[in-house]
Amino acid sequence: MVIFQGHSHLMDSDYFSLTYVDVEGLVYLDEQLLLETAEAVGGEHILEVQSEHLEAAFATLPFVRDVSVQRRLPDRLYIEIVEYEPAVIIVDEGFWLADHRGEVFLRLDSSAPQGEFWQAPLLTGLTRGELKTDEGRAQMQLGLDAYAHYKAMGLEQHDPLSEIRVDALLGVSLVVGEAGTEVRLGSGRWRERLERFAAVRRSLSLHGIQPAYVLIDHESDLNRVAVGPRLQPQDEEVGFSAPE
Repeated sequence: MVIFQGHSHLMDSDYFSLTYVDVEGLVYLDEQLLLETAEAVGGEHILEVQSEHLEAAFATLPFVRDVSVQRRLPDRLYIEIVEYEPAVIIVDEGFWLADHRGEVFLRLDSSAPQGEFWQAPLLTGLTRGELKTDEGRAQMQLGLDAYAHYKAMGLEQHDPLSEIRVDALLGVSLVVGEAGTEVRLGSGRWRERLERFAAVRRSLSLHGIQPAYVLIDHESDLNRVAVGPRLQPQDEEVGFSAPE
């Protein structure tokens, strides 16, 4: 009876009422949703809080990759969130966000307030299932590496990227510009290939030519560039050496 009375006194005491919730690591997850989940699952008393139950509940929320919950007596709860970092949109029976490791973590809904995430580039050529394999993740990484070089070289300022295409045989292609020019880069030597693209792009602009595609995927001779101008159907592919 003494033990029961002591426990009852503690549970009735305002001293252990859950008063503060400290959250660290939130960038994308809505804080109000997190707090509402904490209140629904954890209760109002710090001694009632079961950390593992809260962690399991938080793990179901959007963007949560890992979570840790600690009780800090007498009245504080500390929550540390590790979020998925959106990198690309996967097109596979809908649109899905994936991070740089190829982990698909959220289905995008055009009717939901997720506008900022629609700005991520599309990644095509891989399904969600393929991204669970080492080969699929390696192909995705090639595409992200090519895009990282494209962005670092300032090329996106003139021709914004809209899509990254990956193919086991053809390698990586970037779809850029308002007209959707396909820049096929093959595999590796990204900076050299993109420098050739920049030179070709300048030359074409001087002649008023809007390319449908630029192929810079030759394995050894990067000066061998094929261009498909966006002209009439009777016009043929143009082949030439890239200007230095």
